Amino acid sequence: MIVLSRIDIARRKNGFTLLELTITVMITGILAAVAVPVYSNNLLRFRVDVAAQRIAQDVALAQKSAIQNSSTRTITFAGSDDSCDVSGISSLDRASQPYKVSFKQPPYQVDVSSLVNASEPTTPLATVSVVFNRFGMPDKGISVTVRAGPFQKRVDVAPISGRVSIQ
Repeated sequence: MIVLSRIDIARRKNGFTLLELTITVMITGILAAVAVPVYSNNLLRFRVDVAAQRIAQDVALAQKSAIQNSSTRTITFAGSDDSCDVSGISSLDRASQPYKVSFKQPPYQVDVSSLVNASEPTTPLATVSVVFNRFGMPDKGISVTVRAGPFQKRVDVAPISGRVSIQ
């Protein structure tokens, strides 16, 4: 049996030194300083991408609904409250309410920064609407631009076919 004296027990280290803790905190701080801006930019880019895809899907929904019901459907984008709504379609999660998407709410949190009628591309509008006839053809082409921070995407609806492209 080995007997330890009081001196031997006092010499044993239990825990970390102040220098080791300081170095660990500094390394963690440097990694966080590098990671936060990258994460923030990726989050903004993701929000813009998701909002642009949502606009494209909403246009396709309006077009498909017009064809299926043999009636007109209007999709309206409002820059004042950063939203879009589709006439004749009820909300997907609340059937008693009209279909409306607010791009200020999560997960989007973007601005609808530009609404343009394709026949007058130099004139930005506060509100722009596209009416799809019963054959799914739009009455005009439009461009909707969404922005978050330095990132933006433009969603174009072609004037004759109603084809949607994201740029």
